[in-house]
Amino acid sequence: KMYEELGDKWLKGEKTDDKTLQTTLQFYNVIALASYFCKSYSMVVYFTCKAMQLTLHRGLCEHTIITLLQFTSVVTKDENAVQCYRIAKGAMSLRETFDVSAQIPELYFNFYGRIAWRFEPFQAGIEHLRQGFEAGLSSGHADMGLYCLLHTIKFVLFSSPSLKSTLKEIDYYLHLLETYKSAEVKNFMLNIRETVSVLIDKEDATGIQEKAVFG
Repeated sequence: KMYEELGDKWLKGEKTDDKTLQTTLQFYNVIALASYFCKSYSMVVYFTCKAMQLTLHRGLCEHTIITLLQFTSVVTKDENAVQCYRIAKGAMSLRETFDVSAQIPELYFNFYGRIAWRFEPFQAGIEHLRQGFEAGLSSGHADMGLYCLLHTIKFVLFSSPSLKSTLKEIDYYLHLLETYKSAEVKNFMLNIRETVSVLIDKEDATGIQEKAVFG
């Protein structure tokens, strides 16, 4: 409601150098993200809304972008998806205002992985999520890069015309996961790989021994 009252012109306002705002938003966003992966959704909603309220009151800073993306990804429903996408798109335009190169994996994970897929071609999302994955590995944020990878493979599966090329890409990423450890992402990859292999030849020639482990 507050965003509606301020309108999109708020995104064109002056940026603030308020260090307290920057530190507090960063703290709220980290807690919200951790809560998301821990599946504590009430905590996600609480800290995301707190961060959103704070940046609307105090102004724009480098952590405003991820605040808006986390907020829209939390509140998006079928009936308000267009409005949330518009807000998220506006948030991404702030990349021209702030130096957020270190945040690229998280920004792309939230925008392309959780919001934009409703409105933009899968291929556009795939390309940006791959960039987020690569940026995560090169910047020391491998964990977030791997979650970009998770969405990448999901979109590839939905949109690729070739199951064999999808399988080849999955195998490449599984090889990388021997170095960049993530049990959750690896299980997801193995699960998708098994599905693709079954569709190709019922795992006769393309199957592998390693399977996803859950529980």
